Amino acid sequence: MIAILGQGIAGTTIALRLLERGRPFVILDNSHKTSSSMVAAGLWNPIVFRRINKSWMADEFIRELESFYPKIESLIGANFYRPRPVWRLHGSKQEFDKWHEKKYLPGFKHYLNNPPLKMQEFLGYASDYGEGEVRHTGYLDLPSFLLHSREFFSNKGLLVESEMGLQPSLDELTFVSNSQHKIAQVIDCRGSQSAKSDWWSYLPFGLTKGEVLTIRCPQLFLDKTFNAGFFVLPLGNHVFRVGATFNWKDKSIEPTERGRHELSEKFEKYFDFDYEVLEHKAGIRPTVQDRRPLIGHHPKLKHLSLFNGLGTKGVMLAPYLSNHFLDFLIEGAPLIEEANLGRFNHLFGQINPQINHPN
Repeated sequence: MIAILGQGIAGTTIALRLLERGRPFVILDNSHKTSSSMVAAGLWNPIVFRRINKSWMADEFIRELESFYPKIESLIGANFYRPRPVWRLHGSKQEFDKWHEKKYLPGFKHYLNNPPLKMQEFLGYASDYGEGEVRHTGYLDLPSFLLHSREFFSNKGLLVESEMGLQPSLDELTFVSNSQHKIAQVIDCRGSQSAKSDWWSYLPFGLTKGEVLTIRCPQLFLDKTFNAGFFVLPLGNHVFRVGATFNWKDKSIEPTERGRHELSEKFEKYFDFDYEVLEHKAGIRPTVQDRRPLIGHHPKLKHLSLFNGLGTKGVMLAPYLSNHFLDFLIEGAPLIEEANLGRFNHLFGQINPQINHPN
């Protein structure tokens, strides 16, 4: 029996992949009380705008997510997958030139396009450097995805609500889950909570706080995701999500007046419309210093694995990497070198050398 700790985007995709493989598992979760997945906008985008490059393994990730999420919609009977182009307002002449240099290249023409409509129809003025459209982008309605998945797992007896400690033992997990089978493997998918555990204290997590606003703007008829160093995501009925901030010092999960002001200022720079703030949320992203995920076995505790560090691209990375991780865990396949947490094994023992085996 495999125990999955946490039911954010990471834990949910792992559970769905185990279900596909017919492997027994149980999810232990605390109702998303600290989950950044419930705050995140759920955007996916294969392009890094500053350099007009594709993000790491973009082709593989996009191909897998475009297959995975529609399949899960059918499985659990809910709608949360929202393919939608991104309109990028170019920030400089250099960015404009790079875009037009690359949009005809074989690796890019699949994604880059000039928009059929001009952004000035929404902005009320012509942008300085023009704009471009990115295809094969969109967003996942994460609250809907996670809550419907939670209900699906609960109805099958595969999810247990638990206020587990930071380092529960295998026996504790078996007891909490009331399983007929002893827990043999633990996959830690608790996002920023994992970074607080002594199990993973040697890993270079670089946790970042992010804040988002949900607003109503009746005069704005934007139907594409707008990006100009921040995003405006249409949710329907003139409701939009505006984000996001990045704060590397504040580790609280409370929204701040500073974050609200920053996002309002960015929105008002481009859109001269009255709006109402409906909601203001904050969360802690499980980012990593080298901007690559952390997946693999603990260097000492062989029954313990980590599936974490998906960061701001979690929705895009999770479908492919969850399958790849289980090929490693179950079939013994090698891990992608850039994502293998073994790249930091040389740090193990330098911070917390005394770690007890979970028994």
